[in-house]
Amino acid sequence: MEFGLALSGGGLRGAAHIGVLKALKERDLYPSWISGTSAGSIIAGLYSCGYSPEEMEKLVTVLNKKAYDPDILGIIKGIFCLLIGKEPSIDGIIKGKRIEKLLKEWTKEKHINDSCIPIALAGVNVNNGQTVYFVNNKKGLIDDKYSKYYDDIELYKAVGISISIPVIFQTKMFNGIRLADGGVTDSLPVSVLKQMGAKKVIGVNLGYCGKLRKDIDNIIEIGNQSLDIMQYQITRLMNTGADLIINPHIHDVGLMEFDRIKECVDRGYKAAKDNMDSILKVIYK
Repeated sequence: MEFGLALSGGGLRGAAHIGVLKALKERDLYPSWISGTSAGSIIAGLYSCGYSPEEMEKLVTVLNKKAYDPDILGIIKGIFCLLIGKEPSIDGIIKGKRIEKLLKEWTKEKHINDSCIPIALAGVNVNNGQTVYFVNNKKGLIDDKYSKYYDDIELYKAVGISISIPVIFQTKMFNGIRLADGGVTDSLPVSVLKQMGAKKVIGVNLGYCGKLRKDIDNIIEIGNQSLDIMQYQITRLMNTGADLIINPHIHDVGLMEFDRIKECVDRGYKAAKDNMDSILKVIYK
């Protein structure tokens, strides 16, 4: 049976999506459509390139703090501008060039149209708030004031845009517009899959779930947690349209805790296994 899989953002917690895919694979369940926001776009992008969950796990477990490239000069200039009363020109702490280089290597420089599965990756136009979706086929998708669709981009660039968490990562320019993390407007891209033809959609939400987290004590974690809380409140008040939402409850993993990537995979796997009866009901009902 066909079903769509929507993957949320969540920083390093995004590795949990791999665990979900592993559990689905064990039951010979493979999504016919896939979407992703932020960290979810990395996993969705790799999956669309034909990577197995096991291969993806090998890729992400080698990540470490060297993947981040802070814009030291920009930060210094920004502080100086503030001190003299001018607006700082820096638009993000981390340049994102190193991660983009990895994504380019991992996706083998494929174009989004080369995807082996219908895919949608979410970004946001920071100038007008319009959600931007990078898709491999625009058939049936109509632009409006809330959403715009593109199919003319290399896959790694689309993923790079989707993971650009505001303030933490520098924004990306595409077709003359400034784009950032799609989680600002669509943290769990379910509706786009429905528009692409998916009758049933399972969502995997890794964001804030109302639980207490005490270790929010630096600019990166504060920025990310603030975005997570905003997404949580928006999602809580709206109907996502998903037939089932799985939440592995890994809110306690921070953006810099690379040593917990394997743990995230395992917790995503467990969450999917624990919810397998519900998953099967959705898919086969």
